[in-house]
Amino acid sequence: MLPAPMRIAEGLRSETLTAALEEALRGKTERLYQQLGLASGLPGNRVNMTLAQGFATESAGHGKSADKLILAMATLSPDVAPGATDKEFLPMCGVLALGVRASREASLRKKAVGLLHDLADDPRFRVREVVPMALARIGEPLGDELVADVASWMDGFFQATAVLLALSDNAWLSATNDVEAITARLDEAYDLIRKAPRSASRWPGFKALVEALSTAPAAIATRHGVPVFDRLAAWTNTEMPELRTAIETNLKSGKLKGRYQAEIERVRNALEGSKAPPRDPTQIIQGMRGRGKKRSRR
Repeated sequence: MLPAPMRIAEGLRSETLTAALEEALRGKTERLYQQLGLASGLPGNRVNMTLAQGFATESAGHGKSADKLILAMATLSPDVAPGATDKEFLPMCGVLALGVRASREASLRKKAVGLLHDLADDPRFRVREVVPMALARIGEPLGDELVADVASWMDGFFQATAVLLALSDNAWLSATNDVEAITARLDEAYDLIRKAPRSASRWPGFKALVEALSTAPAAIATRHGVPVFDRLAAWTNTEMPELRTAIETNLKSGKLKGRYQAEIERVRNALEGSKAPPRDPTQIIQGMRGRGKKRSRR
């Protein structure tokens, strides 16, 4: 399950952590890394996102003096901060802090977006999952400009997933107006799945992007309305079960009911009308055995 979208969080409430952060800003990171690891909730199923967001807010509040620390944490390698350990929490905190800093510091945005692109397909799934949250924070001040910039992300499964999930976050979505650019990103994600080789259906990135396509259009439609439904209707011209299920899942979103009921019915009718025709019943002879089965000998 993906973490909740990143919101403005309070800073660190622990005096021990605050002191450790001050120490880390002076170049001594050992105590900060230890304290964050102890409070991370890892290894385990419940990562401490409240702490991660609090760290992001607190560290970014130090401005440029925190950039070296934030960048170092965000780029800790899997060898140094392995997945499924408490050390994985460190790059998660760094990525979230990078999003907050880049949302406030224009000179950092290009570098931050480049790093997030690379981290979007990090082998550690928890690191991947915070990339959309950081990207959405950067999208808040950039709006349509970032929608155009992430066009280069749409050729990779995990990168395209990050874009769709970030655009689903109201922080970025509410700052967008260029519906043509947004629907272009949706079409690019759809085409990436549609044109993928059959073997790709087993890849984690393929599955992640299908899941994003099952929810992101509905979220984006709450702001941009009919043009998004136009894309969903156009997408029904496919036999791929993954894509057809993704379209249907969007139509079930509670966010769209009422206001867009007519549009939901329009897409649902298109989906129904594009079903592959059943085998000709006149060619089915009652009593015939299934194809490929041999008659038993008496």
